[in-house]
Parts: sequence; C-alpha cells; structure tokens
Amino acid sequence: MKFVTKYLVYFAVIATALTLAFRFALSTLLANECNFYFVAAIIYSLCMFAAGWYYGFKDGRELPIYDVGFRFHLITYVQYFAVTGVWFLLGFNAEIEKGEKKLITALIWGFFLIIHFVYYLIARKKSVDGLKKEDLFD
Repeated sequence: MKFVTKYLVYFAVIATALTLAFRFALSTLLANECNFYFVAAIIYSLCMFAAGWYYGFKDGRELPIYDVGFRFHLITYVQYFAVTGVWFLLGFNAEIEKGEKKLITALIWGFFLIIHFVYYLIARKKSVDGLKKEDLFD
C-alpha cells in the first residue's frame, strides 16, 4: 500500500502552515493575557478538519486506499508536535505556556491515535491490499 500520496503531502504542508499560525496566535494571545485564546483553538481545529476532509476526499477518489483516515491523523499528530517542539525550543512560547501541558496533550492525543490505529488494522483485515473488497469486483 502506498503510504505517502500527493494529497497527503499537500495536507501536511497546509497543516504545518496552520499550526504555525495557531502557535503564533496562541502564544501572542496568552502573552497579552487575552481571555479569548480558545477562539484561536476553535478556528485552528475547524480549518484542520476542513483541510483533512478536503484532501482526504480527493485522496480517496484518486486512490481507493482503505485507511479510514489514519494516515492523515498520524501526519497531523507528528507535524503538530514537531512544530510545537521547535516553537518551544526557539523560545517563541509565552511565559504562561508550560511544556508539561504539551506532554499531557501528546499522551492523550497519542492514546486516541492508538485507538485509530487499531481501528485501521481491523479495517485493513477486511480489505485486499488496502482496497475495499466491494470495489474490486464491481
């Protein structure tokens, strides 16, 4: 099965840009003690969902890969924590932002990623070479 596709790469680039914008907005809002920082998180999550939906749909139409969105979830997890890690290493975070919260977020998100991976493995067992069995003999 082909893991990396052009639409997955497009999504990764868009997701990285969105994550950089989110980190900037969040750190700026927290540094300025604004109480509406959650708006940045809501906008970020909606944009990420829309990008994943769009590129995942296009990916599914071009390649009949039956992966239940796991590749996009994994890429999102990796790129988010890579960008966040670099953001903290460079010292761009607000003083109020703590690294421990990022670790807790990574653990909770990682737990759901593992559940998604198990679901992916179950779905893969019901397919032939990553293709839906129903799509093979139309």
